[in-house]
Amino acid sequence: MDKDNPASPPRDAQAGALIRLRGLYPSLKTALQKVADVILRQPEMAIYASVNEVAAACGVSEATVMRFCRILGFRGFQDFKISLARELVPPPHEEVTDGDDPANIVRKVFQAKRAALQDTLEVMEMGRMEAACRLLLNARQVVVVGAGGSGTAATYAGARFLLLGLNARVYTDFHFMLMAAALLTREDVALAVSKSGAARETLETVRAARENGARIIGITNNPLSPLARESDLVLATAARNTTLPGEIDGSLICQISILDALFSLMFQTRPEQSREIMARIEQVMGKTGAA
Repeated sequence: MDKDNPASPPRDAQAGALIRLRGLYPSLKTALQKVADVILRQPEMAIYASVNEVAAACGVSEATVMRFCRILGFRGFQDFKISLARELVPPPHEEVTDGDDPANIVRKVFQAKRAALQDTLEVMEMGRMEAACRLLLNARQVVVVGAGGSGTAATYAGARFLLLGLNARVYTDFHFMLMAAALLTREDVALAVSKSGAARETLETVRAARENGARIIGITNNPLSPLARESDLVLATAARNTTLPGEIDGSLICQISILDALFSLMFQTRPEQSREIMARIEQVMGKTGAA
């Protein structure tokens, strides 16, 4: 129970942030009402701004902004931004129906993916991306894990990281995931991909890795999920729930886009070394005709 708000609402990132805020406003203390006034007046600003920019606009400390988010029932500023973005920006795509013709189905699939990418970019914390880049580059070993549909993104990550010369290994089978986690140390990083953040195989692997002291980077569509709680760094996607079948709601393309962004950040950190490694790989692939 929050001392500033005894009736603190449940932690549900899908609920409307502005609706919560209007209900809680009378019970907020003066400093928190300053934050509320700015958010209610300029909600779009909060979606695109960093926590320190919001604090400056409100004339309060970053700690006050973080406390404001927790009082509203969010784990942190990023979770608040995700809820705010979903509330302010209506889905720009229509749902697929049984009567759709092929042209409409194709259009709606592309619209869903575009919306997911835009939402993910809007809630992305650049500081977390940079921190993840540093962890990956400094790791003795990187183990990438993902089960089910997220295994595709995990496999993609392994291929990209290999191009940078990282000692990266990918596991999508539960038994191999656990075996790899058991061998990790404090010098290693486990990168776990899970749309729901609740896949049992991924969670048990991450917990085993944590017990051995490894750092955890989680990529998930649910920043309040068990995976997020187990992670040192959470990189959140923001694909909306749709009636599209299977994994074509945009979650996979958001995961891959985050991985591509990490790849580019790491390449930029040490471009000469990265180019040399990629040239060596291309030379070997060319000789074997596999390029």
